[in-house]
Amino acid sequence: MSLKYDFTFAENAIKYLESGNSEYLTKIANSEAAQHILGHARRFNYNVPKGSALELVTHLLTPLDKHKEKLPQVVRNLDYAKNHIANTGIAAATALQYLPTGFAFTGSIFFTFGYDIGVAFGHNCSLNLAHNIFAANMHELKYYAIHEIHHAGFITLKDGYMPSQAAPTRGEMANIISYLTHLEGTGTYAPLAIRQQENALNADGDYMGDYAALQDTSHMRSLVKEYFEIYNYFHDNPSEPLVEADGDKINILSDEKRLWYIVGAHMARTIDAQLGRDKLTSLIREPSENFVNIYLTLRNN
Repeated sequence: MSLKYDFTFAENAIKYLESGNSEYLTKIANSEAAQHILGHARRFNYNVPKGSALELVTHLLTPLDKHKEKLPQVVRNLDYAKNHIANTGIAAATALQYLPTGFAFTGSIFFTFGYDIGVAFGHNCSLNLAHNIFAANMHELKYYAIHEIHHAGFITLKDGYMPSQAAPTRGEMANIISYLTHLEGTGTYAPLAIRQQENALNADGDYMGDYAALQDTSHMRSLVKEYFEIYNYFHDNPSEPLVEADGDKINILSDEKRLWYIVGAHMARTIDAQLGRDKLTSLIREPSENFVNIYLTLRNN
């Protein structure tokens, strides 16, 4: 079975913004795409209405006049997604190169309006065609699609498991850090080669600092050192309860310095280069701590 491309949300969002007819909000709310982002919002407690799909969709498309200003870019981006992502299959084909041989997608990529940049949940993923990054550069849609499609494959291979980042002990947090380093690291690594080929390492976007760091050997060593100082703090004290200050360390890994994206991609690249693609992809089916430990073995040899 191959990945499905679902444009229902974006197409009806465009119709709503053009007409102001609230019937389109109901159509969007009844779509699989709306259920996908509602499930994601509930699972990770996003700061959006979570009572129903209609409440969430109405929130994402309000105020009408403000979002209407984005129409030209969204229409353009929808056309790009259809012609350069769905019709070519390039993003899915690239993501498959970083998933185990024989893996087949069972879900969809939904093209939406207003929710995050892109998210994965279960065996599905989505991209927000209205995001400012894509308004500035529609070609970024292809690279972000690779990232999110790979996530969908990764999560499927993990039997749908995704941690919520809620953990009572440092040991359990270390397992969550391993998982997210593995998930985000391999997802960041998957578009690296095609970005290099297409001279797209210096475009604007959330991940551009990640790719710049990956090209800077000295800076990379510093980031790896910082990552493992934090990782070992949790891993080496497994029975200790989490305290409020531990959240600051997690923030360094995620938003502040994006270490589980950057260092995770460095780990994936190292394993790929030294042990081969089959080894890298086979690790997805294993506990993510193995991904970290194999990198450590390679680094220390």
